This record gives sequence, C-alpha cells and structure tokens, in this order.
Amino acid sequence: MNFKTVKSLFKKEILDVLRDKKTIIMMVLVPLILYPLLVVAGLGLMTKISTDMSTQEYRVAMCFNDDRLSKMLLDKDEGYSLSIVNVDNADEALARGEIDAYLRKEFTHGKENIVVSYLSADTESGYAVSIITDILERYSLSLTTELIEEAGMSPDKVLNPIRIVTKDHSSKEESAGNILGNLIPFMLVVSLLMGTMYPAIDTTAGERERGTLETILTLPVSNQELFFSKFLTVATIGIASALLNIISMGGVGIYMYKTVMSVGGGTGIDLKQFVPGIIIAVLCVLAFAVFISAISMCVCVFAKSYKEANNYITPLTLVVMFASMVSIVPNVKLNAKMAMVPVVNICLLIRELMVFKFDIFMITLVLVSNIILGVLAVLLLGKIYNSEAILFGESGGSVQIFEKRCNMIKGGVPNLGDMFLVMSAALVAMIYVGGTLQLKLGYYGVLGTQLIISLVPILYALYTKKDMKKTFRLRAPAIKNVLGGALIIAGTILIGLIITAISGSVFRQSSSDLSESMNSLLGDSFIETLLVVAVAPAICEELMFRGFVFSALEKRVNYKKAIIISGVIFGAYHMNIVQFFTTAFIGMAICYVTYKSESIIPGMIMHFLNNGLSCFAMYYPQTLSKIMPFLTKEALYLSDILCILLIGFLFIGLGKIVINLKGEK
Repeated sequence: MNFKTVKSLFKKEILDVLRDKKTIIMMVLVPLILYPLLVVAGLGLMTKISTDMSTQEYRVAMCFNDDRLSKMLLDKDEGYSLSIVNVDNADEALARGEIDAYLRKEFTHGKENIVVSYLSADTESGYAVSIITDILERYSLSLTTELIEEAGMSPDKVLNPIRIVTKDHSSKEESAGNILGNLIPFMLVVSLLMGTMYPAIDTTAGERERGTLETILTLPVSNQELFFSKFLTVATIGIASALLNIISMGGVGIYMYKTVMSVGGGTGIDLKQFVPGIIIAVLCVLAFAVFISAISMCVCVFAKSYKEANNYITPLTLVVMFASMVSIVPNVKLNAKMAMVPVVNICLLIRELMVFKFDIFMITLVLVSNIILGVLAVLLLGKIYNSEAILFGESGGSVQIFEKRCNMIKGGVPNLGDMFLVMSAALVAMIYVGGTLQLKLGYYGVLGTQLIISLVPILYALYTKKDMKKTFRLRAPAIKNVLGGALIIAGTILIGLIITAISGSVFRQSSSDLSESMNSLLGDSFIETLLVVAVAPAICEELMFRGFVFSALEKRVNYKKAIIISGVIFGAYHMNIVQFFTTAFIGMAICYVTYKSESIIPGMIMHFLNNGLSCFAMYYPQTLSKIMPFLTKEALYLSDILCILLIGFLFIGLGKIVINLKGEK
C-alpha cells in the first residue's frame, strides 16, 4: 500500500465530504449550535410553562357549602390562584370548559367523601385538580388535628409516632453524575452515528451515483488504497464529530451548572472530579467511532444510490438508538457479558464513570472489545472493497424478495442481501412470536421457536424460487461422511470442553447464567428433553446456518472464509459469551463436514450428537462420569488438559482422513 497515494486520496475525500452541506450540518451545526439552543430554549420554555401554570387562575365549582374550605381554596398566599364559580349544572359546565373542576360530597358507608371531578384530557383541568388535591389534604389534616385535640391528645404524637429521616451518603458530584450518566450516552452515541452516517453514504453510494468512482479507478490506485482513504475520511469525520459533541455537551453542562448555582446558591460541585472519567470515556468513544464508521460503510457500500443507502442505514440507526437507551435502564449493570456488546458497553461504561465507579478490568474490557470490533469491521470493509463486483454494485447483494415474483429467475442460491434479511426476520420472529409461544406453551414453546428458525429461510427460499437442493444441500450422504463427521464431532466436543472451561473461568457470571438456562430446558423425561434440546436444533438450526447462511456466504467468498464466518454467526446466535467460542468452533467443524459431503445430513447428525451428549449429562451424570471421569473433576491439571486436547485432535484428524478417502472433493 502506497501511503502517499492514500494521503492524496484522503485529502480529496475530505474536501468532497466537507463540501456536502449535510455533513457540515451534522458535524458542526448540530453539536455546536443546535444542542445549546435546545437546552437554553428548553429550559426557558419549561420555566415559562411552569410560571404560566402556577400564576393562571383556575375556576372551581363547589356543590356544597363549606366556608372553611372555600377560604382555603381562595387563599392566594400559597402561590396559586383559584376562583369559585357558581354554576347550575356542574357536569355541563365542565364539559363546556366553563370550569376546570368541581367538588361535591357523597357518603359511603356513613363516611363523608369529597369527590373532585375534572378532565384528564385537559391540561389546565389536570393542573387544577393537583392544586385542589393538595388543599384538600391540608383541609383533612386540619380536621384530624382538631379531633385529636378535642380528645385531649397530642396531634403530633398521634400523627407522627416516628419521624422518618433520610440521609443521602452520595456526594453532590455523584448525584449530578447519575443524572449525566443517564442522558449523555444516548445523546453522544446517536450524534456520533449521525456524524458518520452522511460521509459514509457520500463516499460509497454517493460517489457511485455521481459516476466518479470509475474515474478514480482508472488511476494507478489499488482497491485497498481506495478503501483505506475512504475509511480514514469517514473515521476522521466521526472522531471530529465525537469530539465536537463532547465539547458541546461539556459547555452546555457547565452553562446549566452555573445557571443553577446563580439562582439557587449553595455549595457547588467540584467539576475536576469528572475529568478522569471524561478522559477514559473519550478514549473508548474514539475506539467506538472507528467501529461505527466501518460498520456504516459496510452497510452503505452495497447501495447503488444515495436514497438506497439511506434505506439500508435506517435499520442500523434504529438498532444503535435502541441499544443506547440501555443507559436509562436502572437494573442493567456493566459486567463481563455486557462489556462485549457493542454500543451497550460504551453507554454503560460512561454511566459508571459518571458516578466515579472505576473498575479497571471493565474499562480495559470495553476498550479492548471496541478496538477488536473496530479492527474486525475495518478488515471486513477491506474484504468488501477488494471485490470489484461489490464496488461497482454488481454483487447481486440486493434483497430479491422486493422484486416482482414473475421477474425472479428460478434456481440458484441466496445472496448476502437475502441472508441478512432472513437472519433479521428470524431474530425478530424469535423474539416476538417465539417469546409469545414460550409464555403460552411453556417448555414446548422452545420447540416452536426452533421451528421458526427453519421456517423463515425455507419460506423465503420457496418464494424467491431458489434451488432448494443446492441451498439446503438436500442429498443423501456417503457412509464415510457420516462416520467422519461422528469422529470430528467427538474430537470437537473434547476440545470444546477445554475452551468452555477457559471462557467460563474468565466470564464467571455468564457461565452461571448458562448453567441456569440449561437447567430451564429440562423436561419431564429424557426423551422429551432430547426432542427439544437435540433433535429440533439439529434439524432447524442446520437448515438455517449450514443450509441458507452457508450457501449465501459460499457464493461470495471461498469456502474456508465461509466456514469461519458461518461458525462465528452461529456462535453469536446463542447470545452467551461463554458459549460463543465453543459453539463457533463446533459450528465451523459441522460446516466443514457439510461442505466436504455436499449434504446437510452429516451436520444434523453431528449437531444431534453434541446436544444429545449434553442431555445425557443432565439426566445421567453418574453414568457419564464413569465413561468420561474427567468431567466430574473439580479442576483439571495441565496433564489432563493436554491429554484431552491430544485425543480431541486425534479424533478430528481421523475424521478428516475418513471423509477424504478416495481423493479430495
């Protein structure tokens, strides 16, 4: 890669992006002008509304005579203004807006009640009833006090036998940080995405739509140099946007602080205490900016026009916005599991830092995870840009279901666009439909969720006229492939035990959650559990991941990369950091056998054997411990680990030999 060429391209891209009004608006005007205006205008508007509501005169009708209560209602020394209006029909007067509320008396079981009628749909009526309710509570308290005094007792001792005193041990800085920690992450993440979104669209789909991409490629410029310069441009704009947002939010925060102090007085907050947390947050946000820039470009690069890119990036925007709202959810804490989730980890970390919770392990984990995610996103972007078919919009990556069915060509396998849509639709269906089934059907709802995983790709493939045999590899396997697959899964399970033990020791909370979720899958009998935990996933998940997903990936990249990506997706699908590494490894092994055998059947058998062993371990632990005694050991020694790994790799090697008998594929 020629960095002089990259530098020249970078300058050209920066100038092109800065000429775009949308970029300037989102990067400069929004954080530096719009945010302060919104805060100042919002505070002013709220103050005006509060003042108007408190000084406005509200009309009240009384359907009974009570001089004492009337005097309390008309007392303007309390800071509000009520007037008593005489009406013939209170209900009609309230409906016509002639009064804001009215009072009447009724008796229930010999007890006198004062009923306040109002209109909740009317703002003024709702505010009036809050004032009246406060007055009635004081009126009731005065009557109670008189009755107690008439009985010769002390009202204070009767009404307040104990005094409740609350003592806040949080400092003023921590209390302020708690408020900031709920608001800043959402605003920062969303504004950062908006800052990178438009340059990402402009440098990919925008340039393709303008027809300038082909001109650049006529120059002695490689695809890598082109992609890297574009990425640097978007990342630079994203980082600049992030810094400007941080500066703007800091300025707004200082302004609000000084305003409150000038009005309320009192002891101030030591703003210097926030500096270490802000510095750490800035470092993590910069790493996140790299990640979100690359992801935005990965999404936009498939679009052929500016409009299409906006449509593609909208789901990403919604996902990021939804994930960033985690900062306002009180019961979600930053742990090892959450620290690995993009967007969520940044928001939770900022919230923790704002209340001065400096967990070095969590800070490191969030920073490292964002750096790793950023690197992976950049590598993925590089692979995409290395394909001229995708670069020129000829990748066949469009979502085919949006075409007219009569125009669809029969045959072939799904593309990447189909894969992303099917996986998204399956995930949504699992959350809503599957969740509903599990609530109504309980244990058997899990079976319904598994059926959803297979039905979504099958129905999609049927509608888009895909070749079902090629897409799902529906063919009878050779015996050697079944035997080889059984040997490989045996070795994979052994190696997976070591991987699980290592990841479980690092992520202890996730390991505990995994054990609880496995116990929740226990049915009334071993056969019942085997059906739900082993048979259903072996069929349904294989049709999705080693069928639809692997076919789509294999169409775009070579089989080795397709196997690795499919395994990673399969591991991420299980949504547990402890389970991820082992499941991804098992998914790759199954995918390899599926590729070599050109049949999905061996993979289904391997999947069944793996899950079936887990079922057997849950129901017959003593029997399994006799067969594999190392499973019951509290701790494995180095010699045990090496022995298990050696046997595992031996089984995998034997399996590959069996599968490759009579020559390579």
